[in-house]
Amino acid sequence: MNLSALQSLPLVTMAAGQVIIEQDRPLAGLYFLEQGEIEVLKNGVLVAEIYEPGAVFGEMSWLLETVPTATVRTLAPCTFRHVADPASFVRQHPEIALHMAAILARRIDSLTRYVVDIKSQFRDRADHLGIIDEVLDSLIHKHPRNIPRRETGD
Repeated sequence: MNLSALQSLPLVTMAAGQVIIEQDRPLAGLYFLEQGEIEVLKNGVLVAEIYEPGAVFGEMSWLLETVPTATVRTLAPCTFRHVADPASFVRQHPEIALHMAAILARRIDSLTRYVVDIKSQFRDRADHLGIIDEVLDSLIHKHPRNIPRRETGD
């Protein structure tokens, strides 16, 4: 995918250990990784380590119009391209929207494969673990709707 439009964006350099997006704090735009390695944490639990150039951070919060649901922190010195106004930038550069859609589709595909694996493990269980198959089945077949996030009360 041609991401040359990103070259016109401000360059942000961060040392290892810096937070670029903090869970439950307002989003300051999108960040596209140029080089380095980051970790994604949800409620302090490691969700992913990412080092692929072109990876985008903040897109879910922007698309869903919510505060970030995870923290993004650098593991090594990193360079990002920052988009302060995602809506305008994506309107001007629709190829970036396609890039983000492909990333989100890969995530959904990966999660779906995982769910299918879990479902197959618990499908025929007669004990309390058998409910896992039912819960996952309802999640897979339910059309998502806009559900407000509950406050965690921290």
